[in-house]
Amino acid sequence: MARYDFVIAGAGLVGLSAALALTRQGLKGLIFDHGLAPSAASGATQVLGLDRSPRVSAINPASVKFLTQLGVAPAFFDQAGCSVSGMTVWDGDGSGELSLPSAGYIIENHRLLNALFNALGQPSIAEALTQQFEVGIVDLQQDDATVSITLTTGETIQSGLLIGADGSASRTRDLLGIQSVAWRYDQTALVCVSETALPHQGIARQSFTPEGPLAFLPLPEPNHSVLVWSSTQAQAQLHCSEKEFAAMASVHSARPLGPVTAIGARAVFPLQQQHAIRYAKGRSVLVGDAAHSIHPLAGQGLNLGFADVVSLSQAIENLRLDQRQSLSEVLRRYEAQRRPVNLRMTAATDLLKRVFDPPSPLLRLARSTGMRWLQNQTRLKQALSLAAAGHL
Repeated sequence: MARYDFVIAGAGLVGLSAALALTRQGLKGLIFDHGLAPSAASGATQVLGLDRSPRVSAINPASVKFLTQLGVAPAFFDQAGCSVSGMTVWDGDGSGELSLPSAGYIIENHRLLNALFNALGQPSIAEALTQQFEVGIVDLQQDDATVSITLTTGETIQSGLLIGADGSASRTRDLLGIQSVAWRYDQTALVCVSETALPHQGIARQSFTPEGPLAFLPLPEPNHSVLVWSSTQAQAQLHCSEKEFAAMASVHSARPLGPVTAIGARAVFPLQQQHAIRYAKGRSVLVGDAAHSIHPLAGQGLNLGFADVVSLSQAIENLRLDQRQSLSEVLRRYEAQRRPVNLRMTAATDLLKRVFDPPSPLLRLARSTGMRWLQNQTRLKQALSLAAAGHL
């Protein structure tokens, strides 16, 4: 029976980063996923004459530093993503507007996934890490010394540590019997690549429209952005003509970006938040969306997942340096460090979403007044920018 220092369920962005972080400590592990290997998975397609995908993430400076330490080339971020110099938020149904300094990148998920996958090819890491794809987890049993994991292939493997990085519908979390608190919103997110008449200038923009938040996330091309509309009308927006949808979006994009002149293929996905009531159990632990998933409104979901991995890998490294600690103590310490931070971001995102729900005229007035007030609060804006940069 094969035995590893660690096993990771889920080879997405967070799972791959965890594999890199732990193998760089000299540990030997296995990572598996029910999907295809990143090099075989679909990525960009021809959209508006470009090889672009609407599935993107905001990567803050703390995450950039972490990914660079894992072996992602520093030049990758400027080559593959769009550097974000600022963020503008405005009330599409009022007069409030807020501008914040920002830093980081908007990067397509498949490009970042392939960069992490390529980093796994470093000789020392390739020797230490076994990879299996199109494989799932069927069962797990654990005692004080070992986690035994049964895969869909029928193989049973053993590990000193199991990391669940298998997303918001985590099978690992279910098998561990860890409950989570979850709630769905009355909105669905519609995403597509869009072209606007005016250049985005590297600024991420978000309008709180009567239908729901509408974001324009800049791509490397000066007039192209990923449009994300979290709306109660997403299904109607999905099935109307391109011309009709562009006209609807142009109502809200006209002030900063001019009209939307073209759009790519549209896709929708449901919106929900969930949070596990605990992150660790025995010799198993949850990271990323398996532990917490949030509304995309704040753009911090992936950054929180990377921060989980930073905390967990540091805790495991400390354990290796100080054998007087037990793994269960280390995992509980990781949970105590990360869960309050993630809960605060979950609560803040949920509050922000509800504040900008289609309101009464009185609430709309209060909202616009509050945004105008915040625009003049330099220190508070700096604090918000630091939080978005990963300095929570």
